[in-house]
Amino acid sequence: MRYLSQIFQPLITIPKGAKLKNTDITCKSQKLLLECGLIRPTSAGLFTILPLARRAIDKLENLIHKCLEHVNAQRMSLPSLTSARLWERSGRLDQVGAELLMVQDRHNKQYLLAPTHEEAVTELMADVGPLSYKQLPLLIYQISNKYRDELRPKHGLLRAREFQMLDLYGVHADEASAASVYDDVTGVYRRLFDSLHLPVHRVSAPPGEMGGSVSHEWQLPAAAGEDTVAVCPSCSHVSLRGPCQRCGSETTTLNSIEVGHTFVLGTRYSECLQARCTPPDSNPTPLVMSCYGIGITRLLAGSIEHLSSETSIRWPAPIAPYTALVIGPKEGSKEWLSHNPERVRGVSQLITDALGDEEVIIDDRHHLTIGKRLMLADRMGYPYIIVCGRSSTDTPPKYELYRSNSGHEEPGPLLLELSPLLEHIKQSQPKLFNKCINSFYVLLFLWKRFVLLFQCMIHLVLSDHHRP
Repeated sequence: MRYLSQIFQPLITIPKGAKLKNTDITCKSQKLLLECGLIRPTSAGLFTILPLARRAIDKLENLIHKCLEHVNAQRMSLPSLTSARLWERSGRLDQVGAELLMVQDRHNKQYLLAPTHEEAVTELMADVGPLSYKQLPLLIYQISNKYRDELRPKHGLLRAREFQMLDLYGVHADEASAASVYDDVTGVYRRLFDSLHLPVHRVSAPPGEMGGSVSHEWQLPAAAGEDTVAVCPSCSHVSLRGPCQRCGSETTTLNSIEVGHTFVLGTRYSECLQARCTPPDSNPTPLVMSCYGIGITRLLAGSIEHLSSETSIRWPAPIAPYTALVIGPKEGSKEWLSHNPERVRGVSQLITDALGDEEVIIDDRHHLTIGKRLMLADRMGYPYIIVCGRSSTDTPPKYELYRSNSGHEEPGPLLLELSPLLEHIKQSQPKLFNKCINSFYVLLFLWKRFVLLFQCMIHLVLSDHHRP
């Protein structure tokens, strides 16, 4: 069982009525993450991720891993350092050079701390190739730290010099395969963001220095966002700018945060880096490639930016550091006699059994009043807060249940006996995501099997037709 007093969470306490003089704090998510002891700045644009935020990021990573399993993506790890020679060959060293963090080894060879790994993946495919068309399509990915020498890092994790990112790369024999896989992966993106209850919009965008034929940004509306999206009130179509391209109506402009970007790259990298595949009955041709990114630390901060108030964090429920916090009575109170630490641990264990895994934490700071701890818990945004308060001395005991995750705000606590409390928590757990994901992939599997069967039937009919 976890205890809040044992968590490394260096809070920043600001006296009531005080005005912040630190102009580096420029947005809501940055302020809340700092004050709640979730991150700590080390220098401009660089942050230590503290345990509770790390736990939330781990949960987000696990969600992404589960999603990518459904498209048969395989995880790997690439070096953070990439040879500058590769970026010279692709032409991107001059295009992006000002944002690259460069290092030089003792042999005077130049390397860069990679912000992305298209060149490195393409070189890998060239090194092991040419690949047979039978090996394709191939999806490989990593989750790792990336680096960008931001001119003016700001907004905390929203624009940092070091950030955590998913980069997924698709390798295909032809454009048709790339387009099909692109639809599958972007479908997974949509279900991921839906599971987090975030209204992330897929918006067509220019490919920029990345190149390619197809490019979509994944934009999350938020006041602190440095991008903008144009939302049509008539047909709900979302674009980057201007009147609605679908119905011609005037649009409403919203600030937004880019939390992901997806591309069909074509042969942009494979041609210059000599990565090829061997089609049936043909000479080797350049691989067709695609890539998919999600800024994980940016998505974490962006979700807080979108969901939270100015004074309290609100998490997407699946990635809250802990799902439930149990607050016991103040030491020495009359409630303390019936709900001492041992009894509070017993209640917490029953809630843990209901939730599964280690999702419950006990606020064992019994020297503080329940009201003070409840205020701090609400500020941290635990989805469920269970209080052993005045009614816990009733026969049978009743417990106060507060919901604080976004979309489930309640005007006051529910007062429940233990069994109904446990049942309420079980029933309200988010299960929709897994059901949607599984249903989607069952239908996709059945559709692909139907197409394969149809192709086989056509082949048999044609064979009979041409048989003498």
